[in-house]
Amino acid sequence: METPETPRVKVLEAMSYALRAYRAMFEGNLYKALYYCDESLRLQSDFLIPLFLKGLILASLGKVDEAIEVFNTLVRLGDKNPITYLFLGQLYGIKGSCSDALESYKKALNIEDNFPSAQFLKLLCLESLGKYEELLEEYDKVLRVAPNLKILYVKKADILRKLGKYYEALECINKALEKDPNDINALYLKGVLLKRMNKFEEAYQVFKKLIDELNVKWLDALRHLASICLTIGEFKEAIKYAEEGLKIAGEDPTFLYYIGKAYERLKEYEKAKEYLNRCIEKKPSYVKALLSLAKIHEEEGNYEKAADLYVKSQLYMDKHVKRDLD
Repeated sequence: METPETPRVKVLEAMSYALRAYRAMFEGNLYKALYYCDESLRLQSDFLIPLFLKGLILASLGKVDEAIEVFNTLVRLGDKNPITYLFLGQLYGIKGSCSDALESYKKALNIEDNFPSAQFLKLLCLESLGKYEELLEEYDKVLRVAPNLKILYVKKADILRKLGKYYEALECINKALEKDPNDINALYLKGVLLKRMNKFEEAYQVFKKLIDELNVKWLDALRHLASICLTIGEFKEAIKYAEEGLKIAGEDPTFLYYIGKAYERLKEYEKAKEYLNRCIEKKPSYVKALLSLAKIHEEEGNYEKAADLYVKSQLYMDKHVKRDLD
C-alpha cells in the first residue's frame, strides 16, 4: 500500500537521476547521461529538466528526429523557455525544414524579444526562404536598436539589390561606408550596384580602390573591373586586371575573352586571336568569343573562316534558346 510520501519520494528520485544525467553529460559520457534521463522520466514523465537534457544529448549524438520529438514534447508540456525553441529551430534547420525553423525562432522571440541568437537565425531563415520584404522589415527593426551594425546595412543593401531597388540599395551601402570607408564587402557591393546602374566611371573608381589600394584580389571583383575597363575604353587596364585574374584562376574563359576583346579594340589582331582561341578552346560555346574572332577574320579578309565562326556562334545561340524554351 502506497504511503502519502511516495509521490514525493519519486520526485526526489527523479531529480537525483536528472542531476546524474547532467553530470554525466558534462563529463562527456552521453549514453550514460541518456540512461539517467530516461530513468528520471520513467519516474516523472512530465519532468522538463531531464527532457531538455535528453533533447540536447540526442542532438549531440546526431539523432535529429528523436531530438525534435523530445523538444516538441517539451513544447506540448507548456515549456516557455525560449532556448527550447532556439534548439528546435536549429534542429529543423539541420533537416532543411527552414519554414519550421523560422516558426520556432519566431516563437522564441515572442517569449524573449531581446534574444540576439534567435534574431540572427530568423534573419538567415527569411533570406533562405526568399521572404525579402519581411527580411527588410526585420533588418530595420534591428538597425533601430543597433544602428552601428554596418554588416546589416550591407546585407540590407544586397536584398534591395536582389529586388532591383538599386537606388535604395546604394543609399543603404553608403551608410555602411560612412562607418567604415574601407569595408571591402560594402565597397564590392557598391561597385556592383553602380555597374548595374550604368554608372561605369564611378564603378571603375570603386573597384580600383578595392583592388589597387586595398589589395583585394577577388575573382569576381577582377572580372567586374576588367569588364568595366572594356566598357569605358580603358583597354590596357582591362588586359592588366584580366591577366591578374588568370594568375589566380588559370585559363579562365572569361578573363581570356576580356584580354582578347581588349586586343581586338586596340587592333592588335594577332594577340586578340591568340586569347580568343584559347578562350574557345576552354569553352567552345563561348558565343561572344566566337563572334569577336569572326569579326577579326572578316576585317582581315578571311571570309571563309569568318563565316564558319558565325555559323558556329549561331548554332550555340540556337541551342541556348531551345534549352531555355524546353
